[in-house]
Amino acid sequence: MEQAASLGSVCDPHCGRSAYDHIDFTVRGQSWDVEWGNYEVFGTPAFWVNRTAMERYEERLAERASGGHIESVVVFGLLGGSGISAEVARAAQSVVLDLLAENSGATAGEIEERLQKPLPGGLGRYRFPRQRSQRIVAALAQLRSEPPPEDPLDLRQYLRRLRGVGPQTSAHIVRNLTGSAEVAIVGIWLVRALTWAGIFKPQWRVQRHYDRFEQTFLQYAAHGNVQPGALDLCIWEKARSVEPSYFSLG
Repeated sequence: MEQAASLGSVCDPHCGRSAYDHIDFTVRGQSWDVEWGNYEVFGTPAFWVNRTAMERYEERLAERASGGHIESVVVFGLLGGSGISAEVARAAQSVVLDLLAENSGATAGEIEERLQKPLPGGLGRYRFPRQRSQRIVAALAQLRSEPPPEDPLDLRQYLRRLRGVGPQTSAHIVRNLTGSAEVAIVGIWLVRALTWAGIFKPQWRVQRHYDRFEQTFLQYAAHGNVQPGALDLCIWEKARSVEPSYFSLG
């Protein structure tokens, strides 16, 4: 992908902004602005918004949310993270869901046994079979004994009580179930891409400043007039297509 390009006077066909326009952010008393940039240049704030709108990511997100079941989405969420790719988590999810279809009351030991076998698709062995099996069984027990709320923000708080579910995982589950515009998934590709674009601050750390990332991202989506979950999905898909070094700040 080509980083350098003249901004010219290109206007974004989605929102009409000039490449020279600036968007403003205010989070926890700190304010800053970022140049909108040329929507044809990979990685600019304009680029992500334009692709989200032009490639109909909002429709794709709505399709995901309409077909989701909470147990399935929670299982996927618990199998991801800690450097596990979406492809590996999805393969492990299929293994677990196949077992649960056979026996909805499968024990942690039974799930662990399945996860210890090579994953379908030639993806090798799952890295945390025991830990994640225990978390899945505990989560399913709570979901079945205490029905989760429907409101997205209440649902996020409910999910945070599940062992192994932090702010990113809970946001991921809520987005995939509801398509809510009130939460943001602050994953590694989002952090890399938007720190490089100047939207996130390089000194922020997800574990300590999740709320800053989330508030900033929601403001960015509002500036672009796109649904936050759709914008996140677009960035996640496209940022993964380049080497991480592309987003180096050095």
